[in-house]
Amino acid sequence: MINFVNNYERHVAARLLEFFGPALHWNRSLWSIGTSLALREVLEASEAHRAGILGPESLQAAISTSTRLIARDPGIPEVQRELLQKTLTSASGSKSTLRFEGLEYCVIQQLHSEIDQLYLGRWADAISQPKPIYGPERTARAVASHLLDQGFSGGFLHRWLTYQMKHQKLPLSLADALRDLSARSQEPPKQFDVLIVFPSRLESAAKKGFTVPRRWMEAPQVSEWLRSNGFSTKGVKQLGGLLLSVTEKDPEAAAEAAAELVNVFAARVLVSLKKEIRPIPTAWVAGTKEPFKVNRQSRGVHVGAIHRENRVWVESEVDEIVDPAVELLAPLQSSSPSAAVAGGWAAIEALLSEPDSSRATAADRMAMIVACSFPRAEFTMLSYVGEQLGGPVADRLANEKENRDRAIIVAEAIASGQFPDPPSWANSAAVARMTSVLANPQAKLADIQTYASDTFRRLYRQRNLVLHGGRTSAVALRACLRTVAPLVGAGIDRVVHARYVDQLRPLELAARAKIGLGTIGPGAPAACVDLLGK
Repeated sequence: MINFVNNYERHVAARLLEFFGPALHWNRSLWSIGTSLALREVLEASEAHRAGILGPESLQAAISTSTRLIARDPGIPEVQRELLQKTLTSASGSKSTLRFEGLEYCVIQQLHSEIDQLYLGRWADAISQPKPIYGPERTARAVASHLLDQGFSGGFLHRWLTYQMKHQKLPLSLADALRDLSARSQEPPKQFDVLIVFPSRLESAAKKGFTVPRRWMEAPQVSEWLRSNGFSTKGVKQLGGLLLSVTEKDPEAAAEAAAELVNVFAARVLVSLKKEIRPIPTAWVAGTKEPFKVNRQSRGVHVGAIHRENRVWVESEVDEIVDPAVELLAPLQSSSPSAAVAGGWAAIEALLSEPDSSRATAADRMAMIVACSFPRAEFTMLSYVGEQLGGPVADRLANEKENRDRAIIVAEAIASGQFPDPPSWANSAAVARMTSVLANPQAKLADIQTYASDTFRRLYRQRNLVLHGGRTSAVALRACLRTVAPLVGAGIDRVVHARYVDQLRPLELAARAKIGLGTIGPGAPAACVDLLGK
């Protein structure tokens, strides 16, 4: 098992498990991509800019994000880091740009190819120092984003780290565990056989001239394949299936990739033959013991205000501002990646853009709203933790039902050092985060706003790559959806709430957010909770 040297390592491990785990609350999810992928995105944006797909502002936004991530990143040797920053800075001036296949482009391209190989190993060296100079939050975000960007599934990484922490017989430090992961990340992707089954046959489609896929198996063949690969056939109601070979980093990533291929196939059948086929949302991967769930509706978009304000079914009195945006948002939850980025950005732009202004400014406005929403979301989650711990804070919380009031009680307790120590390291990490926010709210919330703005601007770039360039396999497309979907849901939830409850227009809420971020100061826990109003 992992022998944690100190609380710093426990904090890092707890956050890694949160980032890799399922069904995260948006405020504890991973919002950023890794340094390596950010550099690849810069190179792609340079090419797209030359082709007229992305404007100069989009390219500069990608460069700005990459420059920020590179700064003091121990995964990159200092001499390379300095050269990269100089190169990116020289390409981001008012009169210059990063020319596709130009000198600066080639410098970034060649340096990037050297970064991946030892990136995690260098981070392992950094955290094994007696006094790491990088905070545990930053360490966990850098490591998690790098691994997910490389193609590992969150489920595989969560199980791997859990096993190392609880069941590994040989004791390891967290740094040693990262070195093991580094070695594994350098292994080439493996080929997996994945079975996706259907509750109906494809005969009717075949009668219309459709050629059944080569690796289609009839029901008896499916049952035999399942049994021969050690799976139970009990409860599997199927009339055939597709056996696919995919190349991925781990079995769960293979299951997800196969499910996406089948969804593309189903979409082609629908638009060409007007026939809807729905696979069972389960994938069986040869060489594993249990099947994987591959439900497409898992990107984490949640707009709870629709239900809270009883607006799920709207027969009359449709709000012409927010209701159309909610409709545009739907593809971000469950549709193909291309439709998801198009719909997700359309919802943001419909709410927060202005005539004759840059469309990308809607990203910055949504980021302000999200940053202002963050403290209340964290304090509310911690209120349910505090209620279970007993003591004076729990007694106060027991009489409060409104989330705002509960959040203020927790904020005041943390600010005064009276909040009890949670037994869970994930919640302990949350208390540490919020202690830092309360001590210097303007600076910390500005950091959150910057991260969120980077993520929303990435969504805007991906939307342009898809709609203007037809690029459905951009390097950061899937990473963008993984990071942005929960944030879009959180931001639009606040917009919808403000509209339904306070009759505020989205831009009025953005103005309130801007004022809150610009005027908040230390020593005001309640104000930190009420950045968007009571």
